Amino acid sequence: MKEKFMKVWECRDLGAAKENLGMEIQRNPSTGSLIVDQVKYLDKILKCFDMQDCNPANTPLPEKYDPVVSTGESNSKLRSQYQSVIGSLLYLMLGTRPDIAFAVIKMSQFSASPTEDHLNHAKYIFRYL
Repeated sequence: MKEKFMKVWECRDLGAAKENLGMEIQRNPSTGSLIVDQVKYLDKILKCFDMQDCNPANTPLPEKYDPVVSTGESNSKLRSQYQSVIGSLLYLMLGTRPDIAFAVIKMSQFSASPTEDHLNHAKYIFRYL
């Protein structure tokens, strides 16, 4: 199939993919398995949000955590930082970490008007990762 494609369009065969959209791809020829991870991306965002030396957590969110909707005025700097955290977590979730889906979606509901508590709990997900 690759040869047919190369006859029609000008392209080069670069071999088996090793990385795609920041995700590393490792192949095990003996078992035929494929491992996709985002460890480098996770390290990068942990450094970006100064969380590289944080204490680990066993769950994506604390047990029985019920976030409260903010009724006050939104702080644009806090909102921007919060949305960056949520966006980074969404990329991880969609790529290789479906285990954080509930926590990320729950916290993303507060992106329009987050509080400091919301930001701290969104960063709590980094501790789990």
